[in-house]
Amino acid sequence: MTITPISAVFFDSPDGTARALTEALRSTDSAAEIRDRLGRTADLTKDAVVDTVGSVAGEVLEMSVGTIFERSWSKYRALVQAAEETAGDPDAVRLIGLITHEVSVGYEPRVEVYLDTRRIATVTIRLELGLTLRGVLVHIRDGCVAGIRAGDCAIKGVLAIGGQTVTSGEKTFDLARDIPFPSPIRLAGDDVA
Repeated sequence: MTITPISAVFFDSPDGTARALTEALRSTDSAAEIRDRLGRTADLTKDAVVDTVGSVAGEVLEMSVGTIFERSWSKYRALVQAAEETAGDPDAVRLIGLITHEVSVGYEPRVEVYLDTRRIATVTIRLELGLTLRGVLVHIRDGCVAGIRAGDCAIKGVLAIGGQTVTSGEKTFDLARDIPFPSPIRLAGDDVA
């Protein structure tokens, strides 16, 4: 089963995400600022630090698109109610239609740059995603989202490093085909966190 990474919103080939981000970052003011903060450090070291920040940004984009749903659907009342109705009864199934459902998420990890034991820079990586789900049919069973039977999801995203946009993109996914759920997402029942 292939997991669709967030990088698919920004790049045609997710395999080169870190490399593409590093290349994009190198030409921004953010990279120049990182180099400036490193002062008299050797140029090769400065380049290595910038490349590492690009690699970390690439790691953020390797998160599965499905993870966004795992984190957000527990807040959607109709899904939680259906999960509660089916919890403890493995034979009970609910199909919940979401005509249009919008989700906005943001992630903001930081990369701290140290020289010896002194922190000389903190670089913020900001990922903003807007998802619009259309015609989605969610399969609920035994307190869990068991999968998606129909619908699509348009995702718009922006990735900024050090306050500067490095890349943006938009892509539409067929949820039933492109976004697998390798295990059920528990919304109700004994094992809810």
